[in-house]
Amino acid sequence: MKYIVIGGSAAGLACAEQIRREDKTGEITVFTKESIMPYSRPSISYYLKGTVKESDMLLRRNSYYGAEDIKIITAAQVKAIDRKNKCVKAGRKSYPYDKLCICTGSKPFVPPVKNAAGKVNAFTFLDLENAKQIKAKAGKNTRAVVIGAGLIGMKAAEGLSKICKSVDVVELAPRVLPSILDEKSAKSVKKFLETEGHISFHLEQTVAEAKSKGDVITSVVLSSGKELPCDLLILAVGVRPESGLAEKAGLEVNRGIIIDPATMRTSDENIYAAGDCTVSVDMLDGSRKVIALWPNAVNQGIAAGSQMAGGGKTVAGSYSVNAIDFYGLRICTCGLINAKGSRYTDKIINSGGSYKRLIFEGNKLVGYVLINSSENAGIYTSLIETGADISALPGDIYGTPGPFVFAKAERDIRMKGALAL
Repeated sequence: MKYIVIGGSAAGLACAEQIRREDKTGEITVFTKESIMPYSRPSISYYLKGTVKESDMLLRRNSYYGAEDIKIITAAQVKAIDRKNKCVKAGRKSYPYDKLCICTGSKPFVPPVKNAAGKVNAFTFLDLENAKQIKAKAGKNTRAVVIGAGLIGMKAAEGLSKICKSVDVVELAPRVLPSILDEKSAKSVKKFLETEGHISFHLEQTVAEAKSKGDVITSVVLSSGKELPCDLLILAVGVRPESGLAEKAGLEVNRGIIIDPATMRTSDENIYAAGDCTVSVDMLDGSRKVIALWPNAVNQGIAAGSQMAGGGKTVAGSYSVNAIDFYGLRICTCGLINAKGSRYTDKIINSGGSYKRLIFEGNKLVGYVLINSSENAGIYTSLIETGADISALPGDIYGTPGPFVFAKAERDIRMKGALAL
């Protein structure tokens, strides 16, 4: 059996490894367009600020791939998928497959900024190569401007604040981290970032124009007319699914690649897809969306690899979950953070430097925001995933529930599962 995986990040590596667990002799080839072996993309902000070396970012030692008989082809741009002849074309060669998995991930969304395209000091922030180029240009006298106060933009801003003279963050939304924070929590986080990171925010603004000398940006003009000096411009508004290869091959695509939400199979029975390039079904509200998160990519990659090798693993359900820190401030979020409508209620506990917001649909917990209050994140996540009836559980869901929030039979199951790990 010949297996091909396009993409070597979270989903691609998880897929290849699961294939090998279930098929000890099949031929596995992984194509990655990057020039290095699979690495942790979330670590690029730590690389930027100097707390992680490039070698520490690798997900596996190079010798591992030889031992597991997984062939990794780096700096390989797959140009086309030939479904009729069941092969992929990369460079001047064609590689046949019996089963194929597309794990092409996401690509940066670059907002239209007048006079910014092609400038030597304008970068995105999604891969190690860009992080290297940014690090080479950043210094103690550098004035950096980051467009986007989402997760990617804020991690870029944090890394730059350690090495630059100033960091300005421009965000169209009225608050920082708009996808994971509500208005009240965002205010406190913004104040913390301003104090600890010395970051300046320009909310409800866009960068309308970049001014330059030759091919170097020297300043940017905001939609308000305010001009900011700029030696380094980071475009980190967000990402879009990298689904062009699948669409070109005639697979069903609607923004991202359409898959069976359990098996990861695409509209072609021999082709699967996993990770940020796919459209998932949110198990909490049934909506179809791109859930561009590392844990979701890994889970989908495992299911795809199992199905390709004839196994039975599936994805039970997808939902958003984040755990991130800024200057020691720990933020954990999960589920329907921005749920709206009369069927949803929430409760906020804000005291002693910590913030906890729990979101409910009837008697079910469907989301949370925890800031410096992450000790029960695992329990809350489990309650969300299982759809437990909160009213039937003993213990204090708002305070410190501990394992005794679950009934004894459920505790026994969970304890046995933990011991099995």
